[in-house]
Amino acid sequence: MKKIRSKIVILSMLGSVLTSGLYAYSSEERIADMRQMESAVQQMQKGFLYNNLQDIQKGAELLKKHTARIEPPVAKDADSFRRNYAYDITKREAKKIISLADQSVEQYKAHRPKQAMNSFTKILKQCMTCHARIRKW
Repeated sequence: MKKIRSKIVILSMLGSVLTSGLYAYSSEERIADMRQMESAVQQMQKGFLYNNLQDIQKGAELLKKHTARIEPPVAKDADSFRRNYAYDITKREAKKIISLADQSVEQYKAHRPKQAMNSFTKILKQCMTCHARIRKW
Protein backbone atom coordinates (compact mmCIF):
# COMPACT_ATOMS: atom_id res chain seq x y z
CA MET A 1 0.00 0.00 0.00
CA LYS A 2 2.83 2.40 0.87
CA LYS A 3 4.60 1.56 -2.38
CA ILE A 4 1.49 2.37 -4.38
CA ARG A 5 1.04 5.70 -2.58
CA SER A 6 4.67 6.63 -3.08
CA LYS A 7 4.45 5.73 -6.78
CA ILE A 8 1.31 7.85 -7.17
CA VAL A 9 2.98 10.80 -5.45
CA ILE A 10 6.11 10.44 -7.56
CA LEU A 11 4.14 10.16 -10.79
CA SER A 12 2.00 13.19 -9.96
CA MET A 13 5.11 15.22 -9.10
CA LEU A 14 6.79 14.10 -12.32
CA GLY A 15 3.69 15.04 -14.29
CA SER A 16 3.58 18.52 -12.81
CA VAL A 17 7.28 19.06 -13.51
CA LEU A 18 6.91 17.93 -17.10
CA THR A 19 3.82 20.06 -17.60
CA SER A 20 5.53 23.15 -16.23
CA GLY A 21 8.49 22.49 -18.52
CA LEU A 22 6.19 22.53 -21.53
CA TYR A 23 4.83 25.96 -20.67
CA ALA A 24 5.98 28.57 -23.16
CA TYR A 25 6.08 32.27 -22.44
CA SER A 26 3.76 33.70 -25.07
CA SER A 27 4.10 36.87 -27.07
CA GLU A 28 0.93 38.20 -25.42
CA GLU A 29 2.42 37.65 -21.97
CA ARG A 30 5.63 39.40 -23.01
CA ILE A 31 3.70 42.38 -24.33
CA ALA A 32 1.63 42.56 -21.13
CA ASP A 33 4.76 42.41 -18.98
CA MET A 34 6.48 45.08 -21.08
CA ARG A 35 3.46 47.36 -20.71
CA GLN A 36 3.49 46.82 -16.95
CA MET A 37 7.22 47.59 -16.90
CA GLU A 38 6.55 50.80 -18.80
CA SER A 39 3.83 51.77 -16.30
CA ALA A 40 6.17 50.98 -13.42
CA VAL A 41 8.90 53.22 -14.83
CA GLN A 42 6.36 56.01 -15.32
CA GLN A 43 5.19 55.63 -11.73
CA MET A 44 8.76 55.83 -10.46
CA GLN A 45 9.39 58.93 -12.57
CA LYS A 46 6.21 60.54 -11.24
CA GLY A 47 7.42 59.79 -7.71
CA PHE A 48 10.70 61.57 -8.38
CA LEU A 49 8.99 64.55 -9.96
CA TYR A 50 6.50 64.94 -7.11
CA ASN A 51 8.85 63.92 -4.29
CA ASN A 52 6.63 60.95 -3.44
CA LEU A 53 8.38 57.93 -1.93
CA GLN A 54 5.27 55.74 -2.16
CA ASP A 55 5.10 56.16 -5.95
CA ILE A 56 8.78 55.32 -6.26
CA GLN A 57 8.36 52.22 -4.10
CA LYS A 58 5.20 51.02 -5.87
CA GLY A 59 6.79 51.56 -9.27
CA ALA A 60 9.96 49.75 -8.22
CA GLU A 61 8.04 46.76 -6.88
CA LEU A 62 5.91 46.52 -10.02
CA LEU A 63 9.02 46.85 -12.18
CA LYS A 64 10.84 44.10 -10.27
CA LYS A 65 7.85 41.77 -10.45
CA HIS A 66 7.44 42.01 -14.21
CA THR A 67 11.14 42.21 -14.99
CA ALA A 68 11.70 38.90 -13.22
CA ARG A 69 9.09 37.26 -15.47
CA ILE A 70 10.37 38.53 -18.81
CA GLU A 71 11.83 36.13 -21.37
CA PRO A 72 13.13 36.84 -24.86
CA PRO A 73 11.15 35.98 -27.96
CA VAL A 74 12.12 32.69 -29.54
CA ALA A 75 12.79 33.05 -33.22
CA LYS A 76 11.83 29.91 -35.10
CA ASP A 77 14.74 30.26 -37.50
CA ALA A 78 17.32 31.01 -34.80
CA ASP A 79 19.82 28.37 -33.81
CA SER A 80 20.27 27.24 -30.23
CA PHE A 81 23.31 29.50 -29.77
CA ARG A 82 21.27 32.59 -30.68
CA ARG A 83 18.41 31.55 -28.39
CA ASN A 84 20.78 30.93 -25.48
CA TYR A 85 22.53 34.24 -26.16
CA ALA A 86 19.21 36.12 -26.11
CA TYR A 87 18.10 34.32 -22.97
CA ASP A 88 21.38 35.08 -21.17
CA ILE A 89 21.28 38.75 -22.14
CA THR A 90 17.65 39.08 -21.07
CA LYS A 91 18.23 37.49 -17.68
CA ARG A 92 21.44 39.47 -17.06
CA GLU A 93 19.77 42.79 -17.90
CA ALA A 94 16.74 41.84 -15.79
CA LYS A 95 18.96 41.22 -12.75
CA LYS A 96 20.60 44.61 -13.25
CA ILE A 97 17.22 46.35 -13.51
CA ILE A 98 15.96 44.66 -10.34
CA SER A 99 19.13 45.62 -8.45
CA LEU A 100 18.97 49.22 -9.71
CA ALA A 101 15.31 49.50 -8.69
CA ASP A 102 16.25 48.46 -5.16
CA GLN A 103 19.18 50.88 -5.14
CA SER A 104 17.00 53.73 -6.33
CA VAL A 105 14.46 53.22 -3.53
CA GLU A 106 17.14 52.81 -0.85
CA GLN A 107 19.01 55.90 -2.00
CA TYR A 108 15.81 57.94 -2.00
CA LYS A 109 14.97 56.72 1.50
CA ALA A 110 18.47 57.78 2.60
CA HIS A 111 17.71 61.33 1.41
CA ARG A 112 20.03 61.07 -1.59
CA PRO A 113 17.64 61.97 -4.40
CA LYS A 114 20.35 62.71 -6.98
CA GLN A 115 21.91 59.27 -6.53
CA ALA A 116 18.43 57.73 -6.64
CA MET A 117 17.77 59.51 -9.95
CA ASN A 118 21.11 58.27 -11.27
CA SER A 119 20.05 54.70 -10.48
CA PHE A 120 16.71 55.36 -12.16
CA THR A 121 18.50 56.66 -15.26
CA LYS A 122 20.61 53.49 -15.31
CA ILE A 123 17.38 51.46 -15.28
CA LEU A 124 16.34 53.20 -18.49
CA LYS A 125 19.76 52.53 -19.99
CA GLN A 126 19.44 48.82 -19.15
CA CYS A 127 16.02 48.74 -20.82
CA MET A 128 17.49 50.29 -23.96
CA THR A 129 20.46 47.89 -23.91
CA CYS A 130 18.16 44.89 -23.85
CA HIS A 131 15.92 46.30 -26.57
CA ALA A 132 18.92 47.15 -28.76
CA ARG A 133 20.44 43.68 -28.45
CA ILE A 134 17.34 41.51 -28.47
CA ARG A 135 15.07 43.51 -30.74
CA LYS A 136 17.97 44.80 -32.86
CA TRP A 137 16.94 48.44 -32.79
